[in-house]
Amino acid sequence: MTTLTEAAPAAPAKHKAEAGTALPPARGQSFLKLVTVELRKSLDTRSGRVLVAAILLIALAAMTWQITHLGEGTVGFDAFLGAGTVGTMLILPVIGVMAMTSEWTQRTALTTFTLSPRRVRVQLAKFVSAVALSAVVMSVVVAFGFVFTALTSALTDHATTYAGLGGQLAGAYLTMALNVVMGAAFGAVIAQTAVAILVFFIAPTAWSLAGPALFKDNANYLDVFSAFGRIAERDLHGMLPETLTAIGVWVVLPTIVGLWLSSRREVK
Repeated sequence: MTTLTEAAPAAPAKHKAEAGTALPPARGQSFLKLVTVELRKSLDTRSGRVLVAAILLIALAAMTWQITHLGEGTVGFDAFLGAGTVGTMLILPVIGVMAMTSEWTQRTALTTFTLSPRRVRVQLAKFVSAVALSAVVMSVVVAFGFVFTALTSALTDHATTYAGLGGQLAGAYLTMALNVVMGAAFGAVIAQTAVAILVFFIAPTAWSLAGPALFKDNANYLDVFSAFGRIAERDLHGMLPETLTAIGVWVVLPTIVGLWLSSRREVK
């Protein structure tokens, strides 16, 4: 009688290639991580740093001029905020344009969308990062305004006031955000930095000049600059439909079209 027990069959050995490639599943990038990466990309280039520095220097120069040309009476914080934000509002949208066109003009789209294939998600991160960076720049300009208002009180005989501060800041930040989103939307649609910047400045300006001559009061429905002005003043002057229509045509519609085009644009 046999007393030997049958040995259990040995488990098949893994092939060396299989053992070498057994990696843990890749984790998807969080949206916050994408926003952080886009913020860093906006400031890593010389053009990005120069643009931010130029905005701050222009705001500083405008407020310096303002404090040296004070009129009679009480000086309000809004005088310095207004002086500093004129140039700021004009140039800040370029941050949005450059954020959306950098992948295509610098030929890094293949790398970016290989690492993050969900293009719309990446583009939305670019929108958020452009607005966030612009908000930081705007906050520095606002800080300049507080400093110059305090200097006016300390160095001159003028009385100063901060009346309506909350409304002024809300209008400034909201207008800034809409401006930057509009610039980013144009960049997403056109994808070429120089052309996008040119169209962004020329198209709404041309309408604001030619529209009233062609369509009279109805031109207000597409006058985005007037809409931004009403929002900044926190007073729509009974023109809510005109304001919403202008924002929809110049901000919302290009954003939707830009996201759609970006998701289908050929990557080279």
